[in-house]
Amino acid sequence: MWILKNSKDLKDILRSRPISVCDSIKTFDFSTLYTTIPHSQLKERLKDLIHRCFQNKNGTNRYTYLVIGRDESYFVKNYSKSDKKYTEEEIVQMIEFLVDNIFVQFGGRVFQQTIGIPMGTNCAPLLADLFLYSYEADFIDGLLKQKQKKLAHSFNFSFRYIDDVLSLNNSRFGDFLHLIYPSQLEIKDTTDTVKSASYLDLHLEIDTRGRLNTKLYDKRDDFDFPIVNFPFLSGNIPEAPAYGVYISQLIRYSRACDIYSDFIDRARLLTKKLLNQGYVVPKLQSSLLKFYGRHHDLVDRYDKTVSQMKEDLFS
Repeated sequence: MWILKNSKDLKDILRSRPISVCDSIKTFDFSTLYTTIPHSQLKERLKDLIHRCFQNKNGTNRYTYLVIGRDESYFVKNYSKSDKKYTEEEIVQMIEFLVDNIFVQFGGRVFQQTIGIPMGTNCAPLLADLFLYSYEADFIDGLLKQKQKKLAHSFNFSFRYIDDVLSLNNSRFGDFLHLIYPSQLEIKDTTDTVKSASYLDLHLEIDTRGRLNTKLYDKRDDFDFPIVNFPFLSGNIPEAPAYGVYISQLIRYSRACDIYSDFIDRARLLTKKLLNQGYVVPKLQSSLLKFYGRHHDLVDRYDKTVSQMKEDLFS
């Protein structure tokens, strides 16, 4: 499954399955995803996915109900006392009802949507994710059935966040787009260079030794005007949560940045900005100590002491 929940998902995968040598980065974007998904194909694809969940590969019954619990959902083979249990047929009927009953009000008139799904609904990202996943799974299954294991293996580092696709170590990914996704969807190559690309809130870059490094990417950096963000202590807000923002941003930066210099550059800009917004050095330093003490999993790879980090940020 290529689906990502966020950039942290991507970082976790890359840490658990590190790439020894990376030779290419490719990114793609669906320019017309939500608005062009055909309802008939969406219902057909989701029905097939649900069927796969409930049935064994040989066609025999695997589960009878999907039970929706308070903290988790799970499948059961035969019986459940829960009053929130649903059969395969019931789930398919609910999804088809949802897709068939999308209405939009505009200009005092009500229109029924017959193609595409509205972006503002809670279900839209999930429906789009599963719709695209069904094609991705079929493509890989097809390669394996054709005994093309080496080609299938080249897609091991393929990722997708809704309509943004990332491919690592597979420079030919673009050649297979028409074989993976339906023709109704328009997808374009958004790669910066074969050695670098921006993806979600990360900037990925391959160094001269073939190592893949990431750092934070914020599109607001490209704006030619100053951005007003983060709390001002002159405002009517509690002080503790305001300083908590410093810790949360340091966590965000350290998760994104593989190299210490990239992390410290970001943290230094944040420190300067907060000092200009009424924060004081001693309390920011205290927040830095809390961050360093609680998040060794993030800072240990930098191999820097907290004293060194403090000096780099406040000297």
